[in-house]
Amino acid sequence: MIRESLEWLIVMLGNPDAAVEVRNHGAKTLRDFLEALPREWISEDLMEALTNRGVQLSPTIYEVGDWVKFRRSVTTPTYGWQDATHISVGFVQNVVDRDNLIVSFCSGEAHVLVNEVVKVIPLDRGQHVKLREDVKEPRFGWRGQSRDCIGTVLCVDDDGILRVGFPGASRGWKADPAEMERVEEFKVGDWVRIRPTLTTAKHGLGSVTPGSIGIVYCIRPDSSLLLDLSYLPNRWHCEPEEVEPVTPFRIGERVCVKRSVAEPRYAWGGETHHSVGRITEIETDGLLMIEIPNRPIPWQADPSDMERVEDFKVGDWVRVKASVPSPLYGWEDISRNSIGIIHSLEDDGDIGIAFCFRSKPFCCSVTDVERVPPFEVGQQVHVMPSVSQPRLGWSNETPATVGKISKIDMDGALNVKVDGRHSLWKVSPGDAERLSGLEVGDWVRSKPSLGARPSYDWNTIGKESLAVVHSVQDTGYLELACCFRKGRWITHFSDVENVPNYKVGQHVRFRAGLIEPRWGWRGVQSDSRGIVTSVHADGEVRVAFFGLPGMWRGDPADLEIEHMFEVGEWVQLRENASNWKSIVPGSIGVVQGIGYEGDEWDRNTFVAFCGEQERWTGPTSHLQRVETLIMRHKVRVKLSVKQPRFGWSGHSHRSIGTIAAIDADGKLRIYTPVGSKTWMLDPSEVELVKEQELCIGDWVRVRPSVSIPTHHWGEVTHSSIGVVHRMENGDLWVAFCFMERLWLCKASEMERVRPFKIGDSVKIREGLVTPRWGWGMETHASKGQVVGVDANGKLRIKFQWREGRPWIGDPADIILDDSSSGTTNTS
Repeated sequence: MIRESLEWLIVMLGNPDAAVEVRNHGAKTLRDFLEALPREWISEDLMEALTNRGVQLSPTIYEVGDWVKFRRSVTTPTYGWQDATHISVGFVQNVVDRDNLIVSFCSGEAHVLVNEVVKVIPLDRGQHVKLREDVKEPRFGWRGQSRDCIGTVLCVDDDGILRVGFPGASRGWKADPAEMERVEEFKVGDWVRIRPTLTTAKHGLGSVTPGSIGIVYCIRPDSSLLLDLSYLPNRWHCEPEEVEPVTPFRIGERVCVKRSVAEPRYAWGGETHHSVGRITEIETDGLLMIEIPNRPIPWQADPSDMERVEDFKVGDWVRVKASVPSPLYGWEDISRNSIGIIHSLEDDGDIGIAFCFRSKPFCCSVTDVERVPPFEVGQQVHVMPSVSQPRLGWSNETPATVGKISKIDMDGALNVKVDGRHSLWKVSPGDAERLSGLEVGDWVRSKPSLGARPSYDWNTIGKESLAVVHSVQDTGYLELACCFRKGRWITHFSDVENVPNYKVGQHVRFRAGLIEPRWGWRGVQSDSRGIVTSVHADGEVRVAFFGLPGMWRGDPADLEIEHMFEVGEWVQLRENASNWKSIVPGSIGVVQGIGYEGDEWDRNTFVAFCGEQERWTGPTSHLQRVETLIMRHKVRVKLSVKQPRFGWSGHSHRSIGTIAAIDADGKLRIYTPVGSKTWMLDPSEVELVKEQELCIGDWVRVRPSVSIPTHHWGEVTHSSIGVVHRMENGDLWVAFCFMERLWLCKASEMERVRPFKIGDSVKIREGLVTPRWGWGMETHASKGQVVGVDANGKLRIKFQWREGRPWIGDPADIILDDSSSGTTNTS
């Protein structure tokens, strides 16, 4: 901890009782230790503290190439400033004699005395640097860089100028070394990996293997690192650019040996690549102590040999890892590109994966697969160009066909809606490729998740700027244009996110925190409001501001949309609004217009509430949008309403009626079969009654009213509970835990039941003679908790006072334990 120790020395030397001449067991004093350090490590603050206590270090010896700056105590150098300043940093070009130096600054060569300068820690080629916080304007200008950009030192010119490279820049940027500082990328305790591509190191590789993982022990004053590595007796000295950050291992994580490691650094003890263990201890140098089932003692491992076993759950989308030569039980009919969904997880590390082109789950080890991003309904997809024959066939489509996912089966099959096609096109997820979903004319901005290192082109326009899609390429790249940059640039769709575009007629204001618009204020102020009158193809907007003649030209990134309501919109009074006549917070009405003071909007809105003759007038901030009710909607009175405003008219909370008409103030006229006349209700008193249709993933059973299903019973009974895996034209394919194949039925024959979830407190159903897979050690009195749920509904239950593997059960044999959970089982 050299850097921290030097800082604490300054504090301790301020104590009048500090024993500066005391010697250690090796007969060395404080002065002896400091003399052994590079002189540039000793700051001016420490040097002054030492001088005040009478500790004098030997004179500093300067050599050609040393980096120096003027002492802060120097007010006027003997030979003048010679275009340099107090903060200037240069390097020694010539040592004239013991008292005189020639130093090269960015401003030119300067003649200085030895006692007028001090050594500073130099910047070197390959180091990561950034602009100092106190620099307002760089000596050589910005040239496209922003303050938070991180660059790499390419070289140091003879005239003392740095050349810094930035991502995407075609050539190096000139920089004054006094304006740059080294980037502190790591802190003590960070886990790092020695870059696998490293062939040489500044301080030597020694016995270190590139790719090794270690822990930062300390950071030296020159920003170099000392690392603890589990297989080295001594700490390794390196530069921060020679390592990269890694996610640290944690106690309790499950791990296995990487497939790329043929022989671990600490020899096998009967384990294989499929062995999964749990970390029980981590040494200070990163050495892992791992507990593996059926192994008497923990196994130790180098962290660089290990990888985490993902914490999978049923429903995760997965594929075989690229590093796996063959899954545990072979490939069968799947390939590396195949994508499936986990349907079951076993205690021994085996998993069952459903692939849409297989009738049975594919069994393999949890170490064989990796999680992939799931496909989602609404995504635009097509068949990958590399696929000549899709797993589920072309179905009269072509490689040029593009569609949107309408629904996804439980085995991962994508049901794609194609324009002009009545039926859905089934596509295997391993054959499908997501498209950007962006179209020409869409507005985008750089994703915030890119952090401080977006592409060079985004740096030149600013990360907050907006751009317009000019063209969409087949490779996923977009050609973008913006209103203040000539020409267009290319970026990948994954680097941007879609944002709403401005439309003519929208009310706008300047965004909060704006210092100055791109082209200046030009007659407007930060609180000015206006209306968009035109939007150009490159995103430039023209705005009509109240009281300003002509159209104001603006960058859309400088503006934000003013919250407005349109006439006819349904709104609700927020909780922060005051009561008005019979209207209280929560009341629902219909917007009638907006208020003006002269020619300028006064930020008020007019709303008609049923039961009041006058219109409510108040700030827009007191209103919020609500779902619009329309005729033919079915509604009922909320249970929280004790007495409707216009009375019950012979109805009750159980009455469900159909909206027959809606007045301009939102008053509802309800038709009910039992009503002799129209029933009037306030819209804030009702709730929609929605008939929920069955969906893929719902838990279902046969309705009691069904005596014989259309496709017959088979092994299924009225008490059987299953999970919907597929839906098509009113038919359902349901998975039951006791059947290998899906059971076909009609949607109208099934009803939804409450699904069991991990964590549910359960017990065995009363009156059950024999559970489907036997009692084991359990009885009707046994109570437990669900610890696993397979995709076909099979339950894994951990009963109280029982050790070992979970008990396997059919959901039809299990009910919720009301005494523990306080809930009732709707199944």
